[in-house]
Amino acid sequence: MIGKRALILENGEFVFQESEVPAPPPGEVLIEVAACGICGTDLNVFVGKKPKGWKIVFPFQLGHELSGTIVAVGQGVPDEPGLRVGDRVVADGRLPCGYCRYCRRGHENLCVQQGYRAGGFAQYAAYPFRNLVALPPGVDLVEAAFAEPLACCINGNNKLVDLPLGGTGLVLGTGPIGLIHLQLLKNRGLRTIGVDLKDNRLAAAQAIGADHVIKAEKPFELDAGLVDQVKELTGGHGADVVVSAAGLDPWVLEETLQMAAKQGQILYFAATLSDPVTVNLDVIHYKELRLVGSHDSTRADYEKAVALLAAGNVKVGPIISHRYPLDDIYNAFCLASERAGLKVMVVQQ
Repeated sequence: MIGKRALILENGEFVFQESEVPAPPPGEVLIEVAACGICGTDLNVFVGKKPKGWKIVFPFQLGHELSGTIVAVGQGVPDEPGLRVGDRVVADGRLPCGYCRYCRRGHENLCVQQGYRAGGFAQYAAYPFRNLVALPPGVDLVEAAFAEPLACCINGNNKLVDLPLGGTGLVLGTGPIGLIHLQLLKNRGLRTIGVDLKDNRLAAAQAIGADHVIKAEKPFELDAGLVDQVKELTGGHGADVVVSAAGLDPWVLEETLQMAAKQGQILYFAATLSDPVTVNLDVIHYKELRLVGSHDSTRADYEKAVALLAAGNVKVGPIISHRYPLDDIYNAFCLASERAGLKVMVVQQ
């Protein structure tokens, strides 16, 4: 069996390699990839930025938001549902050590010895069987590739405590990640507000059920007018929950402090990959704000993500704006880097 994979070069171009697909090693399964989403971290590599913690040697294999079907099983893999040839699965690419203090506490997303495997931008990919989560019948394979970003959003959402029913949840950035966060907050009984610079993303926020949308006007600086609009929509109080899902703009963190209500919670989800920024810590003190960070996900979050997709509690179909075949992956990355659409998927024909 011959398989093709796309590898990115240091200049952002892609090269294709075709070779015989080996049988999966002991403890692993071979997946025929159905779809893989282009993630923001993939785009950072594409434009020459190195995501924190990544070890990159070019040519480099990208693609960690994938779904597919098992086509071969290695020795030592249990003969159980979800691990058999023909079963549909999503794969978690993290390879935690299993014995550091964080793994032992169930926080393998913070493993200090963690490896990673990305095989989504290929026709076939091998993964340890422990990294797989089976898909229930009826879950679309392309939509199932959202399990990874949804799991990451669930990990962040779980850090929000004692949410006031009927309160307000604000999401800064209504790209694919922000649209997922809006739905999670809505499911927890909050009135939701989406903020973005782009009209098409605000329209998507309205389409998936946001109660209000606001167009931001001043990126890379404190937007006082935006803060005023949030205050106006919340009776002058500010939002009970603010999710920062807008990466690359360090001023967003300062805006979240200004937009949050007293005793509000701020989830800092999207990294800026920028130089350190200065924020007014006294605002956190006097407003009794709770500022929490969120990074990656756990295997348990994958299980929850698949369950939410199966139940239809989080809808990702409307978030998919473009589908490209593997052979056209360069153009898929170009479009995604322009942020002209929403989620760009690489799918197998």
